[in-house]
Formats: sequence, C-alpha cells, structure tokens
Amino acid sequence: MNEPARYVVNPDVSCREEGADGALLFNPDTNDVLVINITGLLIWQALSAPRSEAQVVAELKQRCHGVPEDAVAQDTHEFVERLLNRGFVGVAASGV
Repeated sequence: MNEPARYVVNPDVSCREEGADGALLFNPDTNDVLVINITGLLIWQALSAPRSEAQVVAELKQRCHGVPEDAVAQDTHEFVERLLNRGFVGVAASGV
C-alpha cells in the first residue's frame, strides 16, 4: 500500500508574517520571494511538520468554517504544488 506523500517546509526558507495580510516567504536557495495570503500562511504553518495534503485539508476545515471540502482540497493541492515546484517545501522522507 502506498502512503500519501507528506510535505514539509524547506528549513532554509524564511517566513515574515504581515499581520492579517498573510506573509512573505523568501527562499535563499533560489532567491525567490512569494507573497501568500492568510490561507496560504495557515497551510505554511501546517507544513511545519510533515503532513499529507489530506491532513492539511483537515486542519484547514477545523479553522475555516463553511468552506466546501472539495474547494479546500483543490486549493490546498494547487498551493502545495506551487510551493513544491518553487522549492519552498519538499517531500518528507519516509519515517519522519
């Protein structure tokens, strides 16, 4: 049985929270900056420990009431893929 991928933040990336507006992420490996909204910040914080997309969705649903689960799942998937493709997060090693 294949276990779903678990993602975790790149420890080299710095996050500067900007209050209710979200945050700025800076990846020194690529010199890339990403501005994220408050929902993106919640996802970023959830990925401070290795988590699958389903675990992140479950955490968001606890914090964001009244949002359809399929929309949360789709948006989470797209955002995690974007973070992964730009090196802001990585796939956690098995057993971590």
